[in-house]
Amino acid sequence: MVRLNTFGNVLSGIGLTMLGVVIFLKYFIESQGITGGAEQYPFYGWLIALVVLGVVLLISLITTFTDLTGYVHPNDKMYANMLTFMSTISTLLVYGLLLDDTIPDNVTVQGYLFDMGTMIVIAYIFLFVFVIWGSKIAAGAEVGQVKEMTSRFMLVSLVLGAIMAGVNFALNFIRTLTNSYAWSAGALVVFALVMVLMIVIFLSRRYEPIGSE
Repeated sequence: MVRLNTFGNVLSGIGLTMLGVVIFLKYFIESQGITGGAEQYPFYGWLIALVVLGVVLLISLITTFTDLTGYVHPNDKMYANMLTFMSTISTLLVYGLLLDDTIPDNVTVQGYLFDMGTMIVIAYIFLFVFVIWGSKIAAGAEVGQVKEMTSRFMLVSLVLGAIMAGVNFALNFIRTLTNSYAWSAGALVVFALVMVLMIVIFLSRRYEPIGSE
């Protein structure tokens, strides 16, 4: 059902907009020195975005892995899950932005959140590689040539591991260089967005047989 998929896209947009409002409120309140409980408003906004994300994830699971809502075009699924991916990583990282980094324990939590976001992006690189070269890696598997496929995958895993390690090093280097969670989290979100757009642009040009409605 395209309507449910579209509804999920709208919710993703609302969630991302809410996160933008949360970031604006945080820095506006801090810059104006507003007190009296107003400093909690960004956190309340983040909670709303988190609830919206929960609904978006549920819709994505339903439309992607089941036929409960009827036929959904592959392109619609891909675009919707692109928004879901960005909403998830943004919600995760914005929470760290709301923490008071003058408290050592909060700095530790920010480190955990940044590492989690990094792992999510690195996992996406794995998908990116297999979307592009998956057919060559798995060639022959359908006729039982599992050893051939495994041999190719062994070499690919070395290259893929090196790429993932390099990305992990680069992202953590940015965090060390800037010594700022905000800047490093922003860089991570931008990198994730570039990766998502690259794979969507690449796949949007590829023909894919589709089922019937």
